[in-house]
Amino acid sequence: MIFKYSLLTIFILGSAIIGCENMAPEKTNTTITGEDVLATLDSLSYRLSANKSPIGSEEVIQVNEDMRRTVESIRTPHLLTEIAEIYAYQKHAFTFTLSEDQKIGVFSWHTKMDATGNRIKNIALYNNGNDIEPTSLYDTPITYEKIHQVKSHKGKDLYILHGHLNSGDSHYFRLNAYTLRNGYMEEAPIFPNSESSLSFAQISNNPELSNSLGFKVEMNGIRILLPEIQDVPRAGHSLAFNGKKYLPEPKKN
Repeated sequence: MIFKYSLLTIFILGSAIIGCENMAPEKTNTTITGEDVLATLDSLSYRLSANKSPIGSEEVIQVNEDMRRTVESIRTPHLLTEIAEIYAYQKHAFTFTLSEDQKIGVFSWHTKMDATGNRIKNIALYNNGNDIEPTSLYDTPITYEKIHQVKSHKGKDLYILHGHLNSGDSHYFRLNAYTLRNGYMEEAPIFPNSESSLSFAQISNNPELSNSLGFKVEMNGIRILLPEIQDVPRAGHSLAFNGKKYLPEPKKN
């Protein structure tokens, strides 16, 4: 009896495995659309915002993991472009921005994991020449709302990620410079002192800034006005791109 039962068990397991293998191609061939991705992210974002579990709970961690996997499932330029087109006509609980040439996009969202030091999650997607590759970004995660694009005198495209972070009594603004090189997304040290980022922090009891994102980027990224506080003389001045890096502009008399 024991021998017969073992044979029956093996037969059932074998049938189940074959059945799963037969189903696999159908699942693989299913086409994911931009609408599908955004609907999934919207649903997960709603679950995060509505979740009453303690910050950093297993459920919150799992939802964030599902969001990460959803974003990283975007692997074709066409899908990334389609997502950008649909995103612009709807409201979302997460933020997405795409460069002008559609080669770099960044997703940002609040994780509800403040106590762990991971208040915001950033995932960048970039075109490596063949498909779309996901990557984490350097520096403290913030909400990126714009990507400015400039071209160097050698014809290399430079991408300026423009974002902010509101935390309690302070507001933090930052620009991060990147370039695509040899199929990878790399930091670009194009700001003064060969830095790849430019940041500014403001305490909320100070007068309001004249620009909601702190830095004001003009002339398609060629000129950057440093943060100006309303009714207060400009503390800094402006930077201009010379084809290789940003340099301080001379003060006007």
